[in-house]
Amino acid sequence: MRTIALALTLSFLAGGFAAAAETEKRPKVGLVLGGGGARGAAHIGVLEVLEENHIPIDCIAGTSMGALVAGAYSAGVSPQEMRAFVKKTDWATVFDDSAGRDLVNLRRKELDDRFTSGLEFGVGKDGLKYRSGAIAGEKLKLLFNGLVREDLGSRDIEQLPLPIAIVATDIGTGERVVMRTGNLSSAMRSSMSVPGVLAPVIRDGRKLVDGGLVDNVPIGEVIELCKPDVIIAINVGSPLFKPEEVTGLVSVVGQMVSLLAEQNVAKSLTLMRKQDIYLRPDLGAISSAGFDQQIEAADLGRKAALDVLPVLRTLSMESREFNIWRMGMRQILTPKPPVIDEVRVGETKYVAPESIRAGIRAKEGEALDSDKLVKDLVWVYSQGDLQSLDYSVVREGNKTVLNVLPVEKGWGPNYIRFGVNLATDFQSQADYNVRALYRRTWMNSYGGEWRLGGQIGSEQFITTEFYQPLDYAQHTFVRPFAFFDSRQIGIYNEGDRLADYTFRDSRIGIEGGLNIGIYGQARLGWVHRWLNLGRDTGIEIFPSFKDRVSGPSLNIALDTEDQAYFPTKGFQGRIDYFHALKATGDSGSKYAKLSGAFEGVYSIRDVSLIGEIEGGNATKGNLPAGDLFSLGGPRRLSSFANDQFLGEQYEYGRLEAQWRLTKPIPLLGLNFIAGAIAEAGRMRKSQTELALDGVWLQSYGIYIAANTFLGPVYFGYSDSKKGEGRFYLFVGTP
Repeated sequence: MRTIALALTLSFLAGGFAAAAETEKRPKVGLVLGGGGARGAAHIGVLEVLEENHIPIDCIAGTSMGALVAGAYSAGVSPQEMRAFVKKTDWATVFDDSAGRDLVNLRRKELDDRFTSGLEFGVGKDGLKYRSGAIAGEKLKLLFNGLVREDLGSRDIEQLPLPIAIVATDIGTGERVVMRTGNLSSAMRSSMSVPGVLAPVIRDGRKLVDGGLVDNVPIGEVIELCKPDVIIAINVGSPLFKPEEVTGLVSVVGQMVSLLAEQNVAKSLTLMRKQDIYLRPDLGAISSAGFDQQIEAADLGRKAALDVLPVLRTLSMESREFNIWRMGMRQILTPKPPVIDEVRVGETKYVAPESIRAGIRAKEGEALDSDKLVKDLVWVYSQGDLQSLDYSVVREGNKTVLNVLPVEKGWGPNYIRFGVNLATDFQSQADYNVRALYRRTWMNSYGGEWRLGGQIGSEQFITTEFYQPLDYAQHTFVRPFAFFDSRQIGIYNEGDRLADYTFRDSRIGIEGGLNIGIYGQARLGWVHRWLNLGRDTGIEIFPSFKDRVSGPSLNIALDTEDQAYFPTKGFQGRIDYFHALKATGDSGSKYAKLSGAFEGVYSIRDVSLIGEIEGGNATKGNLPAGDLFSLGGPRRLSSFANDQFLGEQYEYGRLEAQWRLTKPIPLLGLNFIAGAIAEAGRMRKSQTELALDGVWLQSYGIYIAANTFLGPVYFGYSDSKKGEGRFYLFVGTP
């Protein structure tokens, strides 16, 4: 084996000397790859033509998407591999930093479902802080790591077989920053950080954003890198909008960025000489955000290179020499996964390193599974405490170390979130609510968290709790809490609203619980409640009362759905039980209530079928007015008014079909839905609408909806034989 290896080495060296001699005869070529977002996939097609015609590159410079392609090519990734990479990547999910709703814990699901993450601010001595980009770019950075095989060893720019320069912008000073050393994937990610969209990358003490702001086609960099005889420069920048097309905020911002890029490109082009080759592929209507059109862009880039093929062929090498050059370019680290001797989590200020390590399955003494590692890092990141979470694999003497590199949120660890909902049926009622929640996280190494929240509007509440895990992995916890709620109850008969009551519910209690993996939670506790019912308007249906009750509560919940409002897979179920063992006051009634629900989702292509069944029953005594079960309103018999039916026992079922009219828009996540819904339900032991006690009611409807940064938006119409048709509008979170 040693003899064979020696022969191969000598053969390669001999070929290398021949290639070196050939290199002295041929013109030196510098390649410049400009920025343009998704349009930058055109560079892949150009590289394909260059390789097919045996045209070597001596140095390369790139900006933004051009930096991604340039970095990958310098790291030994072939154009064919890049094309396959682009084709298999789900770009819509890449620009969603989370692991997916189905892979975060139930507590985080419940938080996100009521308080939108897009309205989260940090709270500190300096007041409110907001994140520096709509998207942190966590998955994007890990995607780049995989592309250049960071899992096999740290890929540093200065160690690459092809000299490369990557351009970014210092957002603090506006200076042009050129990266010729250091971590490759970090440099690639820095150059692609579109201000306001992707969070800046902190590198060498600077906050770096998209290089297109200062040098979108960095011709000067290849001149400095290798003083090429011929420069091939490719410009894929977006064309300017026509004046009449600049009509809104988005188009104004886009036009400003394009104007800045056009100005610096014009300056760079003055460096081009007579012998240099300039390509501007005709990419038509492909936009910088058209990531689902990247294969088309690659084909158009290929066409642009073929159009000037006679000129390009003057730079060709002989086949044998080019293959030797290409072998040198492809000298990637051994593809065998390294055996990890130590997993080391970087220093943190408040997030316990033990909790980060608990979420990573890599073990000392075992080969690194890079796919599993990426999933683990995204999952840990998705818990909401980190601004980014990266990794590197390094050799330290005889040890191979997996470094896990957390960066905590610069606006944490204390946060405030907001939520809003507006609802109307355009007939009898309109509801509005604005809510806020303050969270003080990581109050101890186990992840203790204090919450204080409130809501004003049609329903008011104040809530506080202290969540204390009992271990690093947060398998078990205790939760003392207090809650005050005030809401209006409408009393209906034959569709008419006869009276309005105000129900006030104050609670204090403590629970112990078990987190069932990431999908569920079981809680058992004791709660003391003060109940108060008073009539505001209309005839007296219920007597006013003031009661105090206390007793055990049990809650079990499971939720694996991938989205809160428009799921495509998964299920959710819940069981809730409360037993008022002690009761004093005006009624002094002891009672118990049990309810449960189950929902499942099945999808066929762009259509999701959602089925739900639920029900509840007073298992002991008579329920006080505020604890009665209710039906009526969107997804609760949509053709009836909100909470039109009140009673002590109910059954309800829903079958819904949702058509995804659009795919989630990359960077925005916005998508549009059309739906149809059929419902059936009945209320027994009714306290309102007595003539319909025990009668099965049906409701049918259609709607259009959208997923927005405020939450879902629904506009629909429902009708029923027993009710009256009604339109409804809902905006925000429940």
